[in-house]
Amino acid sequence: MTTYGLRPQIAGITAGVVIALVVGLGAVVASGREAASPAPAPLAWADGACVRRTGTAVGLVLCDQATGRVSRITARPPHCPSDTDEFVSLGSGRTACVRNVGGRHPGDAGNGGGVLRAGDCVAMRGGERPCAEGDWYGRVTGVTETARQCPLGTIEALPLKGGQMACLGKDGRVVAAGDCVERPALPTSVRLLVKVACGSDRAWARVTGRVESPTRCAEGSDHYLRSLRGTEVICLSGVGATRGGP
Repeated sequence: MTTYGLRPQIAGITAGVVIALVVGLGAVVASGREAASPAPAPLAWADGACVRRTGTAVGLVLCDQATGRVSRITARPPHCPSDTDEFVSLGSGRTACVRNVGGRHPGDAGNGGGVLRAGDCVAMRGGERPCAEGDWYGRVTGVTETARQCPLGTIEALPLKGGQMACLGKDGRVVAAGDCVERPALPTSVRLLVKVACGSDRAWARVTGRVESPTRCAEGSDHYLRSLRGTEVICLSGVGATRGGP
């Protein structure tokens, strides 16, 4: 009689174990579903995207691997923010403006790269150069659409690709009134004038002004050089024995 009394109890225990196993398995499955992470979104060229340079290639990466960050996607490099260190051509008329993450910033004023702006230095052909290297033609006072828009302190306007003008101050090889220069190799080599001390034996003439036509040269000017583009005249006065030169 004791044996018959135990059978329902054992059956109840067995059923309880089965239910517990089923519930536990369900919990494991549910837990597995909750732990699954969604697929990462694909990287895309957009404002704020992170990039890494490897050799000559620049590609999108996770931000903890980045050497730079995209500050703007634009049509042309001149439209990038002024602190841009690098430009990445994306095709279809799009450019990624990239600012380096830490380290060197060639886009900062005077460092030789990025967007040309006041404080930068340029070569005679318009390419930017690091000011610290000294191998440059002039220092930029501003970048404008026309020479007439250049700010005060501008001595010369240098045409750039794209139609803009780099306004240049007195620094570098740009000559201004009062500077003395060597005799140029060619009679129209305005850009090849070399500044020297006025007391030097190499001094050929003193610059008396930069004007639009010879008739505007200051009194005391005895000759002039016209730029190759014919848009500017540098008025000169001979120094010492060279006075009355061509």
